[in-house]
Amino acid sequence: MFLIGSRFFWICLLLILALLIGLTDTICAGDLLEQSALSIKNPSKAALIDVTQAGKRLVAVGERGIIIYSDNHGIDWVQAQVPVRVTLTAVTFSDPDNGWAVGHDSVVLHSVDRGESWQKVMDGCKINQMMVAAMKVIVEQKRQQFELADASKKSELQYVVEDAEFNLKGFMQTESEGPTKPLLDVLFFNQQEGLIVGAFGIILRTEDGGRSWRPLLDKIENQNGYHFYTMARTNGALFLFGEAGIMFRSQDNGEHWQSLEMVYEGSFFEAFGDLEDDCVVACGLRGNMVSSCDGGVTWQHQQIGPQASLNGGVFLDGRQYLLAGMPAAVFVGSVTEKGVRSISTKFPGCMGCVISGDQHLVMVGLGGVLRLDLKHVIVKEVN
Repeated sequence: MFLIGSRFFWICLLLILALLIGLTDTICAGDLLEQSALSIKNPSKAALIDVTQAGKRLVAVGERGIIIYSDNHGIDWVQAQVPVRVTLTAVTFSDPDNGWAVGHDSVVLHSVDRGESWQKVMDGCKINQMMVAAMKVIVEQKRQQFELADASKKSELQYVVEDAEFNLKGFMQTESEGPTKPLLDVLFFNQQEGLIVGAFGIILRTEDGGRSWRPLLDKIENQNGYHFYTMARTNGALFLFGEAGIMFRSQDNGEHWQSLEMVYEGSFFEAFGDLEDDCVVACGLRGNMVSSCDGGVTWQHQQIGPQASLNGGVFLDGRQYLLAGMPAAVFVGSVTEKGVRSISTKFPGCMGCVISGDQHLVMVGLGGVLRLDLKHVIVKEVN
């Protein structure tokens, strides 16, 4: 299976294939969640989806459970020991030693040795059970609110109850299908507190370093069950972006969420923030991006490279940012002004990127790994 098209198409295609080949309860007993990652001869040529820093080390994840790491700024790569063969979609480190990766079948992996080896701590079988249990509590709460409400409010609350019951049926159907839903992003604030988000509104939080997790369905308004794709932090807030332009902000490390007014109706695939500033950028389908530098109070929207699917991004010096995606799309701009510059590259499709310690842009995607020297890229002005 090769990565093709945009991140949205890739995820949807694998979801459909999972259903067609019957990855149901049988996976809970074995199959891809019990097979070790595919072993490859040239790690830097693997199909990869995300990359991050573990101290001075770079760690990247991708299809068939492949995780690779580099100790020389992305020049040479070594394959890690991984106990699953499902596609991995995101990776992060809470400190140089402790890493977390998530992916298809709602798998959650943990590393304590800078990404050299990984252990499975949770998968969709357990997550499905947690989501159903949490949704049952919410449905009961909504029903009680309806029963106690004044007659004038019952009509409105009836819709709330019906939406909750509909979502419960969806989670129960998912539980009967088995672990077929992908997790799409993971973020840790420190060694103890972290968040996981995914398809169809999956959102989980830990306060004990991943030993236990709990759903936050009652803390966020997502009645339609939209996918949560990506998260980003600034120095004062946490942001969550997803399908159909949904945006949320949290000011207590993800315990409670405020729905933000949408400024773009398409999906966001990547978001990144400045931990020393209030700036955050999110990007996605058809070259669309939004940015805010006042903690999410106001937003600017622009479309760059309309044919591009923007899947990766990082802040550079000051308020400069870099965006990358498919096909062979790399742009540099500033959150303080309109317009971007394009960077010439033949990389077939970026799914994630990071700035290495030797000031190279390290991109991962369809073609494996590409390093670009930020001091010597060729740029030109574009509209």
